Amino acid sequence: MSQRKDQLAAVEDKLKHVTTVLLKKWAGLSGFYGFKAMEYDEVFALLNTNGWKVVIDDTAAPNRIVELYQGENRIRREKYAVDEAGRVHKV
Repeated sequence: MSQRKDQLAAVEDKLKHVTTVLLKKWAGLSGFYGFKAMEYDEVFALLNTNGWKVVIDDTAAPNRIVELYQGENRIRREKYAVDEAGRVHKV
């Protein structure tokens, strides 16, 4: 039971890391500055300013969809899936 919880926590950490790297990449492409030293929450807050909005959909447990909007227009979208071995793949 404990080993299963550790595996789930490790997968969540991997998904959070991949999402953080993606948000930093998008921040650079969108013209923001000073994002390289920021953590997940700070980059997320940065991308939710000045008409920008980030939507993270992780309702389907092993999958995560991240979308970036400017106003009502979707600018970017990425989807990640986790395989049986716990590796995160971009779909």
